[in-house]
Amino acid sequence: MSDEWVGIANSTRPKYMKGASDLTIRRRYLLARLRQLGRILFNQHGEECRWQVEYSQPPIESYPDGGLVDFSNHDAFRTLAVDWRGYVGTDTLSKKQRAMNAGDESLIDLFQTKSNRLTKAITASFSGELFKDGDAVGRTDCVHGVETFCGAGACAAGDVIAQPSDTYGLGAVSTAVGTYGGNWSTGLTTSPNATIATDWPNGQGTTEYDFLSPKLVNWSSTGWGTGATTWEANCWRAIGQAITWLTFTGGDDGMPDICVLAPNLFQGYKNHEEAIRRISIPHKAASDLGFVGNVLNQDGCAITADFDCPANTGYMLNLSLVTIMSLMPELFWMEGPDKDPRTLWSWLWGIGFFGNVQYSPKNVAKLYNYA
Repeated sequence: MSDEWVGIANSTRPKYMKGASDLTIRRRYLLARLRQLGRILFNQHGEECRWQVEYSQPPIESYPDGGLVDFSNHDAFRTLAVDWRGYVGTDTLSKKQRAMNAGDESLIDLFQTKSNRLTKAITASFSGELFKDGDAVGRTDCVHGVETFCGAGACAAGDVIAQPSDTYGLGAVSTAVGTYGGNWSTGLTTSPNATIATDWPNGQGTTEYDFLSPKLVNWSSTGWGTGATTWEANCWRAIGQAITWLTFTGGDDGMPDICVLAPNLFQGYKNHEEAIRRISIPHKAASDLGFVGNVLNQDGCAITADFDCPANTGYMLNLSLVTIMSLMPELFWMEGPDKDPRTLWSWLWGIGFFGNVQYSPKNVAKLYNYA
């Protein structure tokens, strides 16, 4: 910066543009798509949120002609529940500050922009919470993000999937396969996970076996058949395999419609695509939302990056099975500006969220370099 005569510095106001450049905007496709699909429910009530899941099917047995039949009442359902969580954001402007911020000298009308900036702040913060663990230490007042039920157990270097080992919701319902009974085939020479030692999530089995188990895909495995353990080498096969697993273990409801990647993984995915095709295939639903250019398409699944997605990580979901539940008539409630007589009539603003997020862990895959 050049030095100017001190008289100019003391007598001339610097030139500023009116308003302020918004440097807080990030790409957040996940929240935008949930809005578009109508997966935000308002005016929810009750002490906590409970829902029933069908985890088991009545047994079917062979029958010889004239044989006797035993009848039993089959328990097909389990209850899942989450409590209500919340966030708040506040801002204030004193009477003196508003007077100083008036007239031609006002570069930014602070009073008029408080509400908008609070809305942008909570939207950005909430989008990031959708990825985090709502049961982690220090986060028991935060919503249950997708990482809540994605804890992993054993995973060897040759395993293409890690062992699910977590709990979900009130009552700590286990995500481990086989916890609630059931069985799975063992016909493969090499199991996807040596510790689980069944064909899961390939093969066949009963619904009890994995009704709450996410697919924890080990993209750095030596078992992808590429001769490498890097993301660029294995990304296409890992994502394609996860789509197959989610679809065939969850039916049409399980087929993922979005794969959200950390920015470093998304760039690696594009590098992989560059080597095999000249024209990238855009995803129509994302384009309709205004996310043009950086949302690609693999087998009907939108492949995109999100600013808040952790490094080396990706999440694949069917968003029709994800629900944001708000206790209020809107997603984010706003109060103010109200006057506070205790501080000589300063103006106060408040914004917040009360609610939680509901998932179907069985229909979620996490991509990570587990081993």
